[in-house]
Order: sequence, then structure tokens, then C-alpha cells
Amino acid sequence: MSQEVDEEDGFYRTIWGKLFLFFNPFLIAALFIYLLYLIVVPRGAFYTVSSGISAYFFPPFGKESVIPLVVGRLTQRGYYSPLVTITLVAATIAYVDVITSYFLLWNLYIVEKVPVIGDWIRKFRDFGAQKMSEKAWVKKIAFVGVALFVVVPFQGSGGVGASILGRVIGLNKYHAWLAIIVGSFSGCFLIATISYYVGDTVLKTFESSLVQGIGMLVVLGVLFTFLYFFFKNRNHTEETA
Repeated sequence: MSQEVDEEDGFYRTIWGKLFLFFNPFLIAALFIYLLYLIVVPRGAFYTVSSGISAYFFPPFGKESVIPLVVGRLTQRGYYSPLVTITLVAATIAYVDVITSYFLLWNLYIVEKVPVIGDWIRKFRDFGAQKMSEKAWVKKIAFVGVALFVVVPFQGSGGVGASILGRVIGLNKYHAWLAIIVGSFSGCFLIATISYYVGDTVLKTFESSLVQGIGMLVVLGVLFTFLYFFFKNRNHTEETA
């Protein structure tokens, strides 16, 4: 049994507990969509928002393209006030990151069973966790790095890549999920606000290679920090052996 499952207590160690952790995100997602259906009126607004949610799951659509489109459509139709429009779109798109990361973080042990990839994830996750327990500043850098990864708009849901990143660099699933929530809501509200008041002109910068390159540099910086400590620690162990 993997460490990911062992971290859970009692019920979650059983087969029923594992099934609950696997299917619960889908049930929550279905309930969320149903509540949107009940709350978001007129029906045209619901279809617009739900279409945005569906598109965000799949590349090449990212929050930098989905949010402006949904905000623009709702504004064009004159459905809601600026505050309601921004809040509705930002919250629903951020929810995709939250629910996808919830599913992946609590079921990552399945991915860890994949040869080579699983071994790589487990190795760096355990090493990162050890470093974080030794040095508090490492945890702060890791938390900020994961949050920024979600803020910077890449293709598809940022919750997927951020979940793997958070675990690989040693954050436990609760801290990783919190970082994703903070980063996702911050980024979505920022983009939704800019979309409403400025339009998509400024948002075009998010699609530029420069901005996405900066985001990638942040991610690589965090990863290379752990790689440096990893190989340094391994060489030291070999020398003292």
C-alpha cells in the first residue's frame, strides 16, 4: 500500500474508502453543476457558464481564453451586474482547478503505480517532504511556487499540473490543495476583472510566450532547487558511505 493511502486513517484505508476518495470528486462536481442549474438564471446564462467550465477541462483552452469569452458573452447579453458577472465566472472556473486537484491529490497513489513515472514522483515527494521538515523557508517557497503556477494561465486546468508539482516538491496534499485554491481564485478573479473592464486586449499578454515563459521559469526554479539539494545530498551520502 502506498504512502499516499497510508496517510489516511481508518475508513480511507479500506477498499470502500478508496472508492469514496475516487468517486467523491465526481459527485461533488455533479452537485455543483446541479446547483448552478438551479441558481443561474436565465437559462442562457447557465449554458454560457457551463460551456466555459467544460472547455476549461481541455487544452488548448485555458483561463486566459475561457474567462474573457464567458465574461464577454454574459456582458453582451446584459444578464448581470459587473460584480455578479465577475464573481460568477471567476468562481466557477476556479472551481474546476479545485475539484480536479482534489481528485488528483487524493488519488495520486494510482499514478504512482505507473512504472518509472511513479518511482520518480515518490522519490522526489519523499525527498522534498524531508527538506521541508528540516527548513521552514523551503515550504514557503514551495507553497508560493505552486500558487503562482496556477495563477499563470497555461493551457487546460492548472489544477492538474499544480497537483503533481506540489506533491513532487514535497508539499503534503493539504498544503498543495490550499496553494492551488489560493492561486486559482486569485488568478481567475484577476483575469475576470480585467476581462470585464478592459476587454481581451490586455489579456492577450497572457498568451504571449514571454509571460508563459516567466511562469515556467518559476516552476523550473522550484524544481531545480530540489534537484540541487537531491543530488547534493546523494553525493554527500556516497562520500560518507
